[in-house]
Amino acid sequence: MKKWVVFLSLCLMMGLYACSNDSANESSEGEAEYDMAEESSQSKEGFSQNNQSEQSTEEVADESEEKSATDFDSTQQMIIYKGNIEVEVKDFGSMASRIKQELDQIGGYIVESNQYLQGEHKKKEGYMVVRVPQDHFDSFMSGLETDSSKILSRSQQSEDVSEEYVDLVSRLKAKEAVETRLLQFMEGAEKTEDLLRISDDLSKVQEEIEQIKGRMNYLENHVAFSTIHINITERKVNVPNVQSQEDLNTLAKAKQLFMNTVNFLLSVASSLLVLIVGLSPVLIPLLIIGVIIFIKLKRQKTN
Repeated sequence: MKKWVVFLSLCLMMGLYACSNDSANESSEGEAEYDMAEESSQSKEGFSQNNQSEQSTEEVADESEEKSATDFDSTQQMIIYKGNIEVEVKDFGSMASRIKQELDQIGGYIVESNQYLQGEHKKKEGYMVVRVPQDHFDSFMSGLETDSSKILSRSQQSEDVSEEYVDLVSRLKAKEAVETRLLQFMEGAEKTEDLLRISDDLSKVQEEIEQIKGRMNYLENHVAFSTIHINITERKVNVPNVQSQEDLNTLAKAKQLFMNTVNFLLSVASSLLVLIVGLSPVLIPLLIIGVIIFIKLKRQKTN
């Protein structure tokens, strides 16, 4: 009888010990739940994780990619067009006004505009940077050439960003899935340490989401509106006007020429007089000798 009592007591103690181990295991598993879930959510972004969290994260990523495929048509091309054109016009102001009117009609706008004077003839030159809807890109470029304007050079470039945009959509879906899971963990967190860690991870994910959205908005805007750089040169030939009598001033110019001539002759005479007087000590003896020689030669011819 005592043996049976001892045996039952041992069984009861072993049962109580097993229950205590199970409760301890459940408690430890509850504390580690956020760590495993957090690693599962962040495995798509390159964080460390165990095999169980890696599997759950891959499922979230697969679901995100499936949603992005339905939300965005991967066969749709997203192309950014850019153009450069140089045009010669008769009047710079008229061309600038015509471009502005055309932009108002098609829903475009001017990003930058500048003009300046160039060369001796002060010709107007300048450039404009405009954004036009993609559907009007070719027609706007071709419409710049008219009877009063001439296209000197024209070029255009295109960039296909479809693949990049699809990748951004997939990344955005994955980031938003991670954000949703972190918000759920934040609502269920009880410890301050867990709240701080979740909040820090959530801030990083939300910052990455904003960066992705910013790049997507940039691509969408540049696909919808093409950018065109326009260099404008004014073709201008200056023809001189017939001068009036006041501009010619014939009488005054004739008087000026006469006085200049008189002054020149007086200057020459004055110079000669100065030269004669200055050289008189030499010239007078030479003159006397010359007269004597001339008289003797004349007498010899007479005899």
